[in-house]
Amino acid sequence: MEELYSTYCIRRSSLYRFVGKYDLMYSYARLAEKYAEKYQNKKDLEDSYLLMGVYMSKNKNYAKTLEYNFKILKLNNKNYQRSKIALDYNNISYVYVIMKDYPKALLYSDSAYVFYNDADLMYKDYLSESRYKAFEGLGNTDSAYHYFKQYHDNVQALTAKEEKLKIKKLENQYQSDKREDTIKDKDNQMILIGSLLAVIAIATILLFGKNRQINHRNKIINQQLGELTQLLKQKQFLLSELQHRVKNNLQHVISILEIQKESADFNNIEELIRGNQNRIHSMALLHKKLNVSDNVNDVDFTRYITELSEIVKESYDNHQKKINLNINCDIETITIEKALPIGFILVELISNSMKHAFKNRNIGIINIEITEGKNGQKNKFYYSDNGNGFDFNQKNEKGLGLEITKGLIDQIDGIVETKTDNGFELIIYFK
Repeated sequence: MEELYSTYCIRRSSLYRFVGKYDLMYSYARLAEKYAEKYQNKKDLEDSYLLMGVYMSKNKNYAKTLEYNFKILKLNNKNYQRSKIALDYNNISYVYVIMKDYPKALLYSDSAYVFYNDADLMYKDYLSESRYKAFEGLGNTDSAYHYFKQYHDNVQALTAKEEKLKIKKLENQYQSDKREDTIKDKDNQMILIGSLLAVIAIATILLFGKNRQINHRNKIINQQLGELTQLLKQKQFLLSELQHRVKNNLQHVISILEIQKESADFNNIEELIRGNQNRIHSMALLHKKLNVSDNVNDVDFTRYITELSEIVKESYDNHQKKINLNINCDIETITIEKALPIGFILVELISNSMKHAFKNRNIGIINIEITEGKNGQKNKFYYSDNGNGFDFNQKNEKGLGLEITKGLIDQIDGIVETKTDNGFELIIYFK
């Protein structure tokens, strides 16, 4: 915050200049100079020189006034700001006019006039004023008159410009007030019309009140009867659809069991049972997360992924190793057609990590992140563990888990990326 202190001091100094407390103005300007030099704040440094120059001029110490003006000129020469350089030369010229050193005043006025055309209108009258006073002091009345006329024209032009701006401001204010009055008149008219309509409406209600009450009650009864009929049809449809989903999903598991039956032996029978338990858990969870009250197609995907991952991990976890499961899913709901294969993919990946990835280590991390594609892009399924790693694309003759996973990925039209540099990473892009 100390680097901003010079700006604070400049503002305090300017305030004291405005209220005529010049000693305080000078004190804060000196503080501003100190901190502006320390933190290379050129704008505040320039302003501190200007304020201290004003103070010295008020106290008729014109030598110090010139010193500060030359410092300002040096700063602006580095940045070559033409309009500022013109004003700096003119300020020096004006101090020399006050000191009655008219040759030097004219010399610096010449330098200022090099940039006359670049100066703003509000500064051109300053340049002309110093110049005509310098010529006047030298006794050159023709030149003094010429630049006095120029000074007078600049003042007149500036005054005209300011008057034009004031007139434009007044016109804009008038138009604004006129629009507000028009809006108020329209509002008053709308209130009047609304009041008349309200009176008519109340009179109509009172006239036909009894008849409307009877019609309203009949309408409510008919509406409730229709809603009950519609609800009954909806529930029957949802029950039928749910039974169809269960049948299809059970057929999916039966197909997997038929495939695994061909490669099963007594050594891996426990693992087959556990794997199929997890697949059935996946189905059970999926139907649990269905929003049956509205439809049977949307799944609470975030909770489904989280709970399923925990169930599969716990089925393999002997608690002798510390395996951390990090899950992040920003897709709130998804169709059951997508959720089921993704759930099965997750079962196979977590099972594989828990069985093989952490054989030679006591601590492991499994990361699961599912992000929703934006602006037409595909959704992203990211899975990784920091275990031993393996080649996902290599065909495994003994186990069918990865082959099942690849088939499920094809089912959701997934595009796969995989890495084995640091453990195992798998990315699936799907719609």
